[in-house]
Amino acid sequence: MNTPSPHDNDAARDEALKGRLKHTLAQSTNEDSDALQARVLAQWRQSRPQQVVVTSNGPLASLQAAWRQHPVLWTGALVALVMALWMLRPAQDPALEELMQPDVLMLISNGEL
Repeated sequence: MNTPSPHDNDAARDEALKGRLKHTLAQSTNEDSDALQARVLAQWRQSRPQQVVVTSNGPLASLQAAWRQHPVLWTGALVALVMALWMLRPAQDPALEELMQPDVLMLISNGEL
């Protein structure tokens, strides 16, 4: 079966809308055409999916575009990274902990140790 693709259907709808708009604009006054154009643009924007437009090609722009498309995924990745860094922190040195005791510090400051 030959079924039209969604893009073909959109193109036919767009062409029909353009034709009706041109015909209506030719017959209307300037105030009517401004209002009609505003309504048509609003409807056209609502019928199209929202897309993120990246105007820069740098790495920061790529990261921002990825964040806008999948914020939950990136938040989870950041939380996992922080948890991994926290788990990989260096262990406390027991000898250093013993030296930091107040009585040992007092002995060191008095010159007895």
